[in-house]
Amino acid sequence: MTQRYLGGIITANPTEPSSNLSNASASGMWTLQEALSFYKAGDWPDPTNTPSIGLIKGGYAASAPTNTVAKIVPETTGNANDFGDLSASNYSLGALSSDTRSVAAGGYYNNSAYTNIIEYFTFASAGNATDFGDASAVIFNTTGISNNVRGVFALGNAGGSNVNTLEYITIPSTGNSIDFGDATEAKDAAASVGSSTRGVFAGRATSYTNVIEYITIASSSNATDFGDLTTSRGYMHGGASSSTRGVFGPGLGNGGSTYYNTLDYITIASTGNATDFGDALAATYGTSGMSNSTRGIFSGGQDSGGRLNVIQQITIATTGNATDFGDLLSVTSYNASTCSGNPAVQNETGFPPAAMGLLGAGNYTSTFIEYIDIATTGNGKSFGDLLYAGRTTGTASSSTRNVVGGRRTGAGRHDHIDFSTYSTKGKAVDFGNLTQNGDGGGGGVSNGTRGVISIGHTGSAYSNALEYVTIASEGNATDFGDLVDDANVNATGVSNTTIGLFTGSGSNTGTYGAHIDAITIASTGNATDFGERLDNAYSVGGVSNSTRGVFAGGSQADGTLLNVMDYVTFSSAGNATDFGDLTTSRRSVGGGMSNSTRGVFAQWSDSVSNNVMDYITIASTGNATDFGDQIGLHTNGYGDSNGHGGIA
Repeated sequence: MTQRYLGGIITANPTEPSSNLSNASASGMWTLQEALSFYKAGDWPDPTNTPSIGLIKGGYAASAPTNTVAKIVPETTGNANDFGDLSASNYSLGALSSDTRSVAAGGYYNNSAYTNIIEYFTFASAGNATDFGDASAVIFNTTGISNNVRGVFALGNAGGSNVNTLEYITIPSTGNSIDFGDATEAKDAAASVGSSTRGVFAGRATSYTNVIEYITIASSSNATDFGDLTTSRGYMHGGASSSTRGVFGPGLGNGGSTYYNTLDYITIASTGNATDFGDALAATYGTSGMSNSTRGIFSGGQDSGGRLNVIQQITIATTGNATDFGDLLSVTSYNASTCSGNPAVQNETGFPPAAMGLLGAGNYTSTFIEYIDIATTGNGKSFGDLLYAGRTTGTASSSTRNVVGGRRTGAGRHDHIDFSTYSTKGKAVDFGNLTQNGDGGGGGVSNGTRGVISIGHTGSAYSNALEYVTIASEGNATDFGDLVDDANVNATGVSNTTIGLFTGSGSNTGTYGAHIDAITIASTGNATDFGERLDNAYSVGGVSNSTRGVFAGGSQADGTLLNVMDYVTFSSAGNATDFGDLTTSRRSVGGGMSNSTRGVFAQWSDSVSNNVMDYITIASTGNATDFGDQIGLHTNGYGDSNGHGGIA
């Protein structure tokens, strides 16, 4: 019989909420006070709290490999369900993910040969694997780590020999993996944990080791020593991590004669030896790991009695022994696991910011791009990768696109142009070609519709050539005209909607100029003299609003680095006026990042310790203020934005 209470009507036997997930139920009629009480306690179904998805791929089943991909919901204990299939039966493959994609690489394919196949699944859509690309070699016993943009595989055993090779992919895109750097030792069947910025690899199966090493995911480079595991072991096949802590699972050690139930943990942002966490349910090896933001899941494996179907769980923020979670579809070992809920693979809150700056790599081999929110302060965050590596010639942007032209690699100069869309993380897309090969640091200007790039250096001499593109339309560049001087390598550009200014250059004679050249962006033709900066220097940074352009830093002929900033007013040709000083003397990337009020200068870094960024208020004068740190190296890179002075 219905009972009436002040504040609402309830029926008999309302069912207590099963969880606070979006797919949870709370049947029956509830008073507003009762529902609010559960909500405040975090126990009421929340439509924004979508459960994560964990995928467990492949593995060696009772007597043969399997192509089965199983699904679990890490927030809810229970048995696995079928999700789809790999392209073939496969085990000892590597895995990594973003919040939307799960990627698998390598393995022992169809129980007959190592493979270099990379394939992916979309977490939200059950189904079979889709081709992603290829690794550089056939690989086995590999492992992977990722943030939401870039994934790095430690390649393990390549064709019969362990290798120390690290390779990366850009997860939102597709394509073959690219060299990242080297591990400190050849690794196979290692474990991996990580945050959104750092990846950590531990252990190996051959000559079982306790070595832990780490990389910065966004910055291609060799791994660095982190510390040691509590026991030397391998065949861990993954780990579990929160945003701060990584937990390594059980494994095999002591020359392959000892099964360990050991769980140990590290603090990802620091370095040092691992600490005991607790024990797994059994001493096993070949057990894969995954995690959401709070819970670590270890699946399958093999103990002294054979292969297992057990799924076990831990709470990452505490310490203690694992407990039962549920069962796999079948007994398997050497499988590979990923989870959409890992905090390392979540999109940053507030992406994309209204005022975004992109900062691109510029050394011979790196491709990574990071972004900043110009209106705030803080460190750079991972955005994606350029399509082509190398020192950048020039860049131009609209409110939606950033176009990057020319490259110099160790093998020579190139005419590539690619572009990124500010609202979409991932790998850049092919745009077209310059009419000639360009070198790093030529500089670029734009008015939101048209971008004009200075070639800088052709390989045989400095060049005064200018070329233009229509930013919204992919295609090859067209000749624009010439600068006043033949001295424009390592230059920068600033602009408003009408005028573009180039400055900060080196010359054929080895001297560096203070001259400023002007063009009218919407037309074509040769540049004219605008004025002079306060100092002769090259590799100067530049930012602008609609009325003023500000230049900063640079290197003089004798190697002296400058901290000086000076400015010009677009409407009045003439020499620059003192603005203030940077926080440190530096060479800057070939361009800066600005919105209508603020400019941010990045660092042309020869070491990661010089990765500071400064900001100014463009309409005023005064010294710069610390903004934050870049992720890594940007030697001869670029900076650009979706709100500089050339964009109305």
